[in-house]
Parts: sequence; C-alpha cells; structure tokens
Amino acid sequence: MDVDLAFRALHERQARRHLLLLFDFDGTLCPFSPDPEAVYLTPAVSRLLGSLACKPASTVGIISGRRLPDLHKRARVAREIYLAGFHGLEIEAPGAAFMHPDAAAATPLMRAIADSMQSCLPALPGVFIEDKVFSIALHYREAAEDIRIAARDRFLAAAKTDLEAGRLRALPGACVIELLPGVAWNKGRALEWIRERVEEIHGPTFSVYIGDDVTDEDAFRAVGPHGMTIAASDRAAGAEFRVDGPESVRRLMQLIDRGTP
Repeated sequence: MDVDLAFRALHERQARRHLLLLFDFDGTLCPFSPDPEAVYLTPAVSRLLGSLACKPASTVGIISGRRLPDLHKRARVAREIYLAGFHGLEIEAPGAAFMHPDAAAATPLMRAIADSMQSCLPALPGVFIEDKVFSIALHYREAAEDIRIAARDRFLAAAKTDLEAGRLRALPGACVIELLPGVAWNKGRALEWIRERVEEIHGPTFSVYIGDDVTDEDAFRAVGPHGMTIAASDRAAGAEFRVDGPESVRRLMQLIDRGTP
C-alpha cells in the first residue's frame, strides 16, 4: 500500500479531530536487528517524533514490548510523548503513570522456565533468552529452521502447565515468543488508556496506530471507526493500510509533519 495513499486518507478523514499518533517500536520506527541491544531511534526519526509532538493539533506515543527503562534509552525524543512498555502493562504519560497491578505476578514462574532452558541453549545455535524481568522472550531469528522448531517446542513445553492454567500467556512475534503474565491486558488496552487521557485534554481524537507484527493486532482492533490502522509489514493482519517497513513509516511521518497532501 502506498505511503501517499495512506497520508491522503488520513488528511481527508481526520477533519477537526485531534490527531493521536501511536507507533510500535521494533520493526516500525526502527529496523529489526538480531541483537535487541543494537536497536535505537535514528536522529531523523527522533526529530520527526519531536516535531509532531510539539504541534498543538497532535499527540505522539510509542507502544512497545520493551520495558520502559529500555525504551527510555533507545527512544530519545526532545519533546514529551506517551510511552507504553511491556505490551502496555506499564505506561508513562505527561502527568500520569500506570503499571498493571499483576504485571509482576508471574515473575517466579518465568524465572524457573528461563533457568530450565539454559541447559538447552548450547545445543540451539542462534537461539537466546531475553530476560525482561517481568517476562522472558525466546529469540531465534539467527537459527536454522530445524533449530527454530526445536527451540519453540522446548520453550512451550517448559511453560505448558502454566499456560494451560492461565498463569502465563504466550505472545508470538517475528522470530520470537514471549511469555507474559496471564492478565487481560495488551497493546489495545494501552491504546484505550492513552486515548482516554488525550481526549480529556483535547476532545475527540482521530487515532492512528502503526505496527508491524501480530503483537500489534490488538491495537489495530482498539482504534475503532474514528481512526486509521497501518501495518508496517505483511506480518500484521487487520490493518486498513500497509506500508513497507520503517523507511516508509519515516516518509509517512514527514508528510504528516508537513501537513499538506
């Protein structure tokens, strides 16, 4: 789907509503890297986010699977924006903050699963466990296909009892599976939390969410009829428009920043 087409639709449909622009981070604002530690906003994207955030007619935010302290390090923006980490379980807003009361409930379970996987990792080249304190993620982007299958099977088998009991939930993504607390909260609920606060200040919003993976589909569903959903890859289903990766997202941001079709 063409960037210009998405922008023209946004420009025509926004009317006089306040623009709420929300983005995923990895794969949307930044290209993927086999090493999660290597991912940072480029200066150009950081400047665009800051420019959009300082406009009185728009509010900007990022909703990521990364923890908030990690986002702070990687998403440096010179203006105040909304930041939601841990798939929305923690949110930092101008003058407000939110942490889901059950965010830490399953930490001992996940620590035990991570420990049980450590002995397997030497036999699974290209696979590693990322410890996010309140969640754990199995990454296998650099692994061969047979190793990927074996790693996923072992990881899910280690979590099987807790997944079936609802104490944990598994969230698949692009070459990653993350184990999260089994609570009814996701990026869509985070979007609603942010939108409610923005509308208290600015009135009705035209909400735009841009994401690239299955983890963003809850946010697509939460946008509703008074907004627009944009997939930044073909990994994510359910979006109205599609653009091709972070570079296309950057070009769309430039058009929105300029404000004319």
